[in-house]
Amino acid sequence: MSTKLKEAQDKVRELSQKALAVAENHGGLYKSFAEQKAALDPLEADIKTATEEVQNLEEIEAKRKQFAASAGGGSLDNAAADERSEAVAKSFGQQFVESAAYKSLIERGLKGSNWASGDVELKAPLLEGTVGAPGGGYQVSNQAAVQSGIVEQRFRQLTIADLFPSGNTTSPLIRYLVESVVTNGAAAVLEGGVKPESALAFTKVDEVLHKIATFLPISDEMLEDWAQALSYIDARLTLFVKLAEEAQLLNGDGTGANLVGLLNRPGLAPAVVRGTAPSAADDNAMDAIYRQITRIRTTQFLEPDAVVIDPLGWEGIVLSKNEMGAYYAAGPFVQEATPSLWGKRVVSTPAIAENTALVGAFAQGGQVFRKGGITVEASNSHADYFQKNLTALRAEERLALAVYRPGAFGQVTNLQGA
Repeated sequence: MSTKLKEAQDKVRELSQKALAVAENHGGLYKSFAEQKAALDPLEADIKTATEEVQNLEEIEAKRKQFAASAGGGSLDNAAADERSEAVAKSFGQQFVESAAYKSLIERGLKGSNWASGDVELKAPLLEGTVGAPGGGYQVSNQAAVQSGIVEQRFRQLTIADLFPSGNTTSPLIRYLVESVVTNGAAAVLEGGVKPESALAFTKVDEVLHKIATFLPISDEMLEDWAQALSYIDARLTLFVKLAEEAQLLNGDGTGANLVGLLNRPGLAPAVVRGTAPSAADDNAMDAIYRQITRIRTTQFLEPDAVVIDPLGWEGIVLSKNEMGAYYAAGPFVQEATPSLWGKRVVSTPAIAENTALVGAFAQGGQVFRKGGITVEASNSHADYFQKNLTALRAEERLALAVYRPGAFGQVTNLQGA
């Protein structure tokens, strides 16, 4: 796939995401159909133009492959193999070692006084290109020998960020309006009678983007070995940033550089405590979670879509049995499907307090905004790294959490009982 075609497809995808956000009116930014249509019309025109460009480039790409086969530049089978090769997802580390900054750094060597690679912005894993063994100035080759079969991409475990819709921003500030007062005065009125007044009041909410960052020391020899640098970044650096991100999205206290996490937002649904139901003696963790689901349904008129729960609390639910000793859940000899409870996705994570669950309408109640992707930079200017032939690899990202409807989220406590 040509670079131009990939860029054109990315443009269509980006414009479509923007149009979808406008059409769904995230955050209630558009107060009338006219405002919403005025925002959608230019996006629709841009999407049409970009789509036509993609179609033209796809036609050219198809002809290129046809002519290459006819000219002896490669059979159609080889073209298909190249296409399969290009379908391998680029990881964060792979994007770093393929970047111009990394290649330039390796070409000029790691000798001399303080140096830095320059920022390399990493996007979420892309489905384009393969990384081959570097050679000839560390150029990445797409002509690697294609082996039979496919090495499947492994999917990482679902995290808190995956539950929220994702948004992009170029601004350091996210602003949206929240209805603070809603007075419905509508009533039956006699002929000639005074009509009752209704009222709406809005509160402006600003969410500042926060930075999550870390660095790792590695040896110069490791950095020069592209494969080892790639695996090192994938296995450690980006993992640490994502773990910190999950903790911030849930538990950030808003002090210093911390963002205000979901559990510390004002206006959450009141917590449900296991053992306080009308039939407290028979109340269990599953009952308590369902009561919070009902509370959100009846007070916010939203349908919860996920339950975040600590591993021990989830263990207690999965291992619960009836009076005959049979598991309520699938049991140990049934292949485990995607975890769910009351038809809602379950995310088991130690990021939430022990003995606690969080029920929420994540898809409608909030959104995570990011400015770019994860940025990685390498330098030997930290401390005495130049003397020790060490390099600091730094990764950072900027994000904000917008909670449009705090009442769409509520905790359940005392899951394992007193």
